[in-house]
Amino acid sequence: MLSMRHFFAAPGRGSLFHVMVDKLRMRGALESRPNSDAVMKRAQARCADCGREDTCQSWMAENDQPDETPYFCKNHDLFERLKHEIEAEEALQTA
Repeated sequence: MLSMRHFFAAPGRGSLFHVMVDKLRMRGALESRPNSDAVMKRAQARCADCGREDTCQSWMAENDQPDETPYFCKNHDLFERLKHEIEAEEALQTA
């Protein structure tokens, strides 16, 4: 069911995705992936549809350099997969 929030753009709706990417230090890794534009577009849409902007902004204000995405983030699984891919690539480079 659609709520009124679907009809009116909130300031910055979906832009929190880019803030989260930078906060997690994953921009370069994300942009280097195949189809990164499409992946980021879908992730930004999930972010825009979340409805927890205030919670997200508070979490980001309290976490300067987080090790992981908050549990409530609709992109949590995406960021966790990317984090594991980055760790695997780093392990291969040092092996």
